[in-house]
Amino acid sequence: MTPYSRRQLLVLLILLAVAGLGLAVGHWRRAHPDLADHLERLDRAETPAASTPELGGRVPTPTRSSEEPVPRRSRRRASARDSLEGRPPAHVDAPGSALDLNRSTAIELTRLPGIGAVLARRIVDAREADGPFSSVDELRRVRGVSARRLEQVRALVTISD
Repeated sequence: MTPYSRRQLLVLLILLAVAGLGLAVGHWRRAHPDLADHLERLDRAETPAASTPELGGRVPTPTRSSEEPVPRRSRRRASARDSLEGRPPAHVDAPGSALDLNRSTAIELTRLPGIGAVLARRIVDAREADGPFSSVDELRRVRGVSARRLEQVRALVTISD
């Protein structure tokens, strides 16, 4: 005789499967932070709404109720954005000039195509740990910077002397 009935064993098996799936998702997110961040941004991206004739061409803007909490990631980015608002980047001489890899902050690096917050942080961490970059090609030493991504940003970055 078993201590659990068939239904109880089924419930335990389902709970174990859900817990295992949660651990697997957490492991995947830690192993692929750039892709996870990209997928989260896709989920939060606003789609262009078509104008509706009953509103006279105006598009209603979605409002957030006071009970609905602001997502954690949005609060973090908003505070970082607010603190830098109104300050021009220290390393940019003209509006069309390239970012200096050895002086840019993680927030400034996220403005580059294909560089998310996680990868920008890794670039800054690699620069602090291993010293300044001597060429743009040294970006390849950062985990997550592929040859394709390097070619995307090559014309937009520079190295200071």
